[in-house]
Amino acid sequence: MSDLPGDTEFAPDDRTTIMKTVARPRPPAGDAREHYLVQLDGSEPGRRILFGRQPLRLGRRAPAEVLLSDGEVSGLHCEVVARGSVGDALVTDLGSTNGTFVNGRRVQGSVRLTQGMRLQLGRQVFVHEFRTPAEVAHAEELAHDLEKAGRYVQSLLPVRLLQGAILTDWCFQPSTALGGDAFGHFMLDEHRFACYLIDVSGHGAGAAMHSVSVMNVLRQRVLPGTDFADPAQVLRQLNAMFQMDAHDGLVFSIWYGVFDRRDRRLRYASGGHHPAFLEAPGAAALASLRTRSLIIGAMPDAGYVAAVAEVPAGARLFLFSDGVFELHARDGSAWALADLLPWLGRVPPGDGAPAHWLQRAVLEQARPGPLDDDFSLLAVTFL
Repeated sequence: MSDLPGDTEFAPDDRTTIMKTVARPRPPAGDAREHYLVQLDGSEPGRRILFGRQPLRLGRRAPAEVLLSDGEVSGLHCEVVARGSVGDALVTDLGSTNGTFVNGRRVQGSVRLTQGMRLQLGRQVFVHEFRTPAEVAHAEELAHDLEKAGRYVQSLLPVRLLQGAILTDWCFQPSTALGGDAFGHFMLDEHRFACYLIDVSGHGAGAAMHSVSVMNVLRQRVLPGTDFADPAQVLRQLNAMFQMDAHDGLVFSIWYGVFDRRDRRLRYASGGHHPAFLEAPGAAALASLRTRSLIIGAMPDAGYVAAVAEVPAGARLFLFSDGVFELHARDGSAWALADLLPWLGRVPPGDGAPAHWLQRAVLEQARPGPLDDDFSLLAVTFL
């Protein structure tokens, strides 16, 4: 029997498929999605720019609607405009001198800008978002939490040592997602100097707060029954205290070392972390300092051992997170640890800020834009 009015019957060979179009109700106005350019890097990180069906021009001066303070940006650089209601937009270069780039490719004429794509002009980097007001409010709340967590982490970082027998310099540049990096140094007594760097798995406020917990344990030296001059014992006790089952599945890598000025020996241990590197005056190569042990928090009965290195006068120790070398170069190639090592040996011997020199050198090789991971680097000079 037919479902049509009147119960009309059809012969088997007369049957016809009937398609019915049902109009979908419009979503409430509060749920309507809108287009945004969210600034990731440049003059105003976090800035959110709304655009729609009317072209929005970006440039260094009027009549551009969005003004960017950047010498690499042309007066009228590019424009964006929304296309349809499915999250598409269009980017058009307006004859800029230095070019407009979408996901690293230079725009020739006009190109699509879909959700999540990155737009770069000069040193200004934006990501295209297509969100409801509720999603925007949630994203802004999350960004505020990450910024707050990042400021707290930075407030706990050590004061640089600018004079004396041991000098320190460091750089900490959080990524947009905020990772779990932390580092520090302190004197155990008048002869022994301790330093460390940790990298918690994952990103976000949870990873950052976990790194703060570990950092506070080390800063305040509150591991029960622990000799903080014994790196292996420190790692064993940290592993016992910070098991992943009790800490929301979080684990972390660590490098921890203690330098004794009396015998000029550096005792160190690492857990799941790449090597630190010691640059000694006149040495033919960097000394790789690492003990192969499991990441902290993965297994309760993991074993940790220490090793010893001789430290001549004028030697430098470089401690860093993987965000320092896991980046993309300007040619699009992916860096690895081996790409960073030559730069460690190029730091000028008399430079009083070796970490900052190295940061500038590395970022000049990197593709412009925000970092994918925290950039954490500690340099210690032993005079």
